[in-house]
Amino acid sequence: MAFETFEIRSKVCVSLDADTGNAVKPLLTYVPYNKSGYRLINEYLEIENLKAVSWIYSLPTVEFPVFELEDSKSKQLLAAINLEWGSPRTQMDIMINVDNSIWQKISAYSLLNSSPYPYREYSLGNHTLGDNAMLGLQIKDVGFGLLQNSTDGQDKVTAFADLTRYITIEKLVDTSSKIANNITTITATIVNSNPNRKGLTFFNSSGKDIYLDTVNTVSNNSYMVKLEPGDYYEAPSPMYTGNYYAVVENGSTAIDIREFV
Repeated sequence: MAFETFEIRSKVCVSLDADTGNAVKPLLTYVPYNKSGYRLINEYLEIENLKAVSWIYSLPTVEFPVFELEDSKSKQLLAAINLEWGSPRTQMDIMINVDNSIWQKISAYSLLNSSPYPYREYSLGNHTLGDNAMLGLQIKDVGFGLLQNSTDGQDKVTAFADLTRYITIEKLVDTSSKIANNITTITATIVNSNPNRKGLTFFNSSGKDIYLDTVNTVSNNSYMVKLEPGDYYEAPSPMYTGNYYAVVENGSTAIDIREFV
């Protein structure tokens, strides 16, 4: 059968607000690729450049630390960590679900009120989902509440990313025909070439040995396939679309041949 592999690239975007609560919100609604006349073989998903922007108004404003020139890098790093995780905050967890099981946390980010700056940006990385996983976002109450609507503004987080879908499909066969044939001890064409051929099967319904080949020199001493009575043969992929030739061990007979296009 004929396989086709291609990519579909798109943007995905999801927002969380006070109405989201602590529910896990999937990054996208996955609908398997579908095309009339084709069967989906595999669909592989990749998330790249996942980012989030937060607008937090309901929490007290965070005062960013001021460093002296002589402060070491480790001291500055410690101050930054304490700021992120010791301040009034809301937590956003990155969740993953594999094979429709329970959601598992894989990372967490601190959402702060960074006023007078109107918003904060977060880089959430690249994620390979394959064909059996989904990414989601969840707001967690760590003692200061979830996203809220306040008099100063409505808390909101918007995440967006590049989605690549790697898709493999197979063309379905919707037409078949029975090929009449007469096989003798003299080499003859039993199936003519067909560039639109998608499949071909041979069933030896006779009581004699049949010798089959794709060259016209086929004989009982030189052949591609020997079909004894009751044997079945299906042309392999990639599909050969040329002539098939055959001879019988003695006399003449016919076999059952089906061509699919």
